Amino acid sequence: MQKIRRWTVSAARLFALIGFCGLFVLAVMTGADVFLRWLFNSPIAGVTDVSAIVMAAVIAACIPANLSLRQNLKVEILGGMLPARGTRFLDTLASILTLVFVVIVAWQMVLYAQSMRVSGERTWVLALPVWPWWTFASVMLIFGALAQLIVTLTDLQALLWPQTVDEQPVNDDPSLI
Repeated sequence: MQKIRRWTVSAARLFALIGFCGLFVLAVMTGADVFLRWLFNSPIAGVTDVSAIVMAAVIAACIPANLSLRQNLKVEILGGMLPARGTRFLDTLASILTLVFVVIVAWQMVLYAQSMRVSGERTWVLALPVWPWWTFASVMLIFGALAQLIVTLTDLQALLWPQTVDEQPVNDDPSLI
């Protein structure tokens, strides 16, 4: 399980890096558009089109890393008052609910990407097809669901067999850097 978990985290980090590179390119394009608009009153045609289709892909590329590294929002009200087994139970329950939510969102994203492909929707100015970007976002969410499944199985293992689980968090493991 640890080997699969490490692979998932490494792949998720790579996808997040790709997403951040896309975000950087988008920021440079937007900055150049604003600068050219201000200096020469001549914006770059289609920056809004590119921004609209790339943003979903950039955000979706970061979701698997967030899930696999357990960096989602977490409120621990009862954790300090419960015994360790109770805390592990709540962690497992939260992981299961997160998995269900991510699977539903990924499923809906696949349906949306399919509808974009069938309709042939394109951007307004550059007439770029929209569906490839939504398909990429769908794939990232499917991978995010896989990453969350690994997290859920790890939490379930910690709940049922606490002595077999390595307590060291994945994001602090130097072999993953």
